[in-house]
Amino acid sequence: MKISRVKLYSFPVRGGTEWLVLEISSESNQKGFSELTMSNYSQNNQLQIALNKKFKKLSGIEIYNDDQISELIHNEEAYTNLAIATSISGIRSACLDIFAKEASKSMREYLKNLFSLPTSSLSSIKLYANINRSLLPDNNGQVERSPKAFVNMAKKAISDGFSYIKCAPFDNYPNNFYETKKYINEGLIRVNEITKILTKKQKLFVDCHSKFDFDTSVSIEEKLFDMGISWFEEPMNPKISSKELKLLKKFIKGNLVGGEEFFGTKNFLDLLNSKTLDILMPDVKYCGGLAEATRIGKELGKISQNSFSIHCPSGPISLLGSAHVTAALNSKLPMEHAVYEINDRSSYVYPKELIINGEFVLPTGHGLGAKPNFNKKHQTLMNININL
Repeated sequence: MKISRVKLYSFPVRGGTEWLVLEISSESNQKGFSELTMSNYSQNNQLQIALNKKFKKLSGIEIYNDDQISELIHNEEAYTNLAIATSISGIRSACLDIFAKEASKSMREYLKNLFSLPTSSLSSIKLYANINRSLLPDNNGQVERSPKAFVNMAKKAISDGFSYIKCAPFDNYPNNFYETKKYINEGLIRVNEITKILTKKQKLFVDCHSKFDFDTSVSIEEKLFDMGISWFEEPMNPKISSKELKLLKKFIKGNLVGGEEFFGTKNFLDLLNSKTLDILMPDVKYCGGLAEATRIGKELGKISQNSFSIHCPSGPISLLGSAHVTAALNSKLPMEHAVYEINDRSSYVYPKELIINGEFVLPTGHGLGAKPNFNKKHQTLMNININL
């Protein structure tokens, strides 16, 4: 296929949050979609610059598969620059959506064939409920982040059938709380209150967003695991603190988790083989796209069957692609889902996103099986005709 048109859309969601969606059209008018939402919205301009450069390289070229695209638009800076990694990942994922549609296969079927994966009958994916985004500022400003607010969100997730909850209890404190380390005890109180409402079958995950140094990490992990949490996510940034994380793993009582902003299969294998982390969290928006995420999961699975869980605190298009990857791999661990950020999230795609009792129900249809709902408020950030 040849690319004929590219569009980038922004869907405003909550407070300052937006979901960025890429649409690629082929010369036969087949459309492929991917999500390009980044954790740092200030980099959106860099993202658009990177997209423009990548599409110039694809102009007028007959494209056959993901490997070809990867080779044509590869950039070593993707390993250190999130905007470039996101541009590459988004292009590859949207084109893969077209390839799967042209092959008349669902994305999970296409990925299974692409990587010669065993057949499985998964029609739904077990999720864990990330309550973090529901506690961020909304359109009216700050929302309550007391221990009671955390507990109420956890209770809501449990009532909706989720057995796994994730929170970020050490975020969004005033600066003086971080200067005096007061945020640590406050965060531990939040965690402790949530653990009081959990049964033995329900698990709590804690994301630290790299708020600690080595000494603090050792102290915090012991207290958290004594409370009964199931994983300890990025107490330090693995991109800059890998040596400290390797040492921490010798002390830790449970799973050390992370890697959400890494790019490329080799980096994830290095993290696992070097005993830096126990569970790796590739994000399809950053790691190289849907095919790369599948390759990462397949290779990690050769080392450990419980080392792969996709990072996905974003919109429905990202969750949809991530679910197809998880289904193709028949992954054992639950996948991330950002719950309660907005009330009408499910209607941002058509057919609607369907989550029942904490499980994502995969849609029927070819490719991703769903597309953005353009009846929702949005704006077009890019609209490029590609010279054929």
